[in-house]
Amino acid sequence: MRTLIVLFVLWLTVLAGLFGCSSSTSTPRTLVQSVVADTHLGWRPAPENQLAFSLATASGVAQIELQPLPDQFTLVTLELLGMRNVEGIQWQDEKGESTMLYDGQAGLDGVSLQSRDHGFHLQLQLSSMDYLRNGGVLTVIDRRH
Repeated sequence: MRTLIVLFVLWLTVLAGLFGCSSSTSTPRTLVQSVVADTHLGWRPAPENQLAFSLATASGVAQIELQPLPDQFTLVTLELLGMRNVEGIQWQDEKGESTMLYDGQAGLDGVSLQSRDHGFHLQLQLSSMDYLRNGGVLTVIDRRH
């Protein structure tokens, strides 16, 4: 049953990847990439000043690398497909310094995590964009038990 759910989530991610989002300066596919083979990305439509995508993982730990974002980007939205209990969201910048954006109960200013039917909806905006602006690695940890 678990395998069927994971396959369904991955299928949704691939389906979502068929849709694109637009940006006049960079294509979203050049701004975000998976760090581990287990993290699967899908692209979502978004206005030019936003980056939207979905991610899914079978292991419970998703990692993506964000390249430096254009200055006009004001919002990053992630659909965390299949995640049940997000216990942490961490940002590691290009210098190796880490920041907990969400600790399982609360997020920094500009970090919004909302439960959805098949996972979570994460929005990063306002001062949280200051962390993302120069690029780095975003890690989302989902407790599977």
